[in-house]
Amino acid sequence: MSLAEWKTIVGTSATICLIIQFLTGIQVCAQFYKKKTTGDTSGLTFLVGVGMTYIWYSYGVLIQDFSIQLVNVVGLALQVVYSFCYLAYSPAKCDTARRMVVTIIFMLTVQTYIILEEDIPTAQLRVGLLCSCLTGVYCSAPLASLQHVCRTQSTATLPFYLIMATAAVTAQWSLYGVIIQDAVVLLPNLLGCVVATAQLGLFCFFPQSDGDKQYDVLEMEARDGNTA
Repeated sequence: MSLAEWKTIVGTSATICLIIQFLTGIQVCAQFYKKKTTGDTSGLTFLVGVGMTYIWYSYGVLIQDFSIQLVNVVGLALQVVYSFCYLAYSPAKCDTARRMVVTIIFMLTVQTYIILEEDIPTAQLRVGLLCSCLTGVYCSAPLASLQHVCRTQSTATLPFYLIMATAAVTAQWSLYGVIIQDAVVLLPNLLGCVVATAQLGLFCFFPQSDGDKQYDVLEMEARDGNTA
């Protein structure tokens, strides 16, 4: 099987799986609608999702990669809908609106640079570095949970199936990065895969408590859905 065929197969699989993960936000918004409030849930999750999917879509356009463009334009549309849903039910609408304005300014800044930069390879490098750095920092965030799990000796706060899905999706995008020979795609997804695998390893050493399991679905959905 040729490399081009593998690119199509892996790219299609990774795209479908990541879009499915993006759709988990529907469940969160359904809870907002049911309760008529966002409660203590942070809206930054969705706004970070908007920013991350936008810069990845921009990178996909720069390198002319259809899979990266498709998965992130779908993700961007969903994250925008989730953000407005959050705004509708947020008790702090002014703060949420200000954060949305900051996100829009960030996106406009990136787009303005891309338009003004005449050298495409330079734009690819700089936007790619932005994608890698932001995604790398975001993918490493779950490491903070390791201390809590070790201290409590319980994995009750870790959403097993989401972490397993994250490991599978980031592994596919890492492979896709190898196929297209793009370190921008490979490295942050490889980091995400390693972190998710490390979290899965915790389930081998620490049991899940049968008590209350407070899964931070919003944080995990953004973290899992913002790499491409």
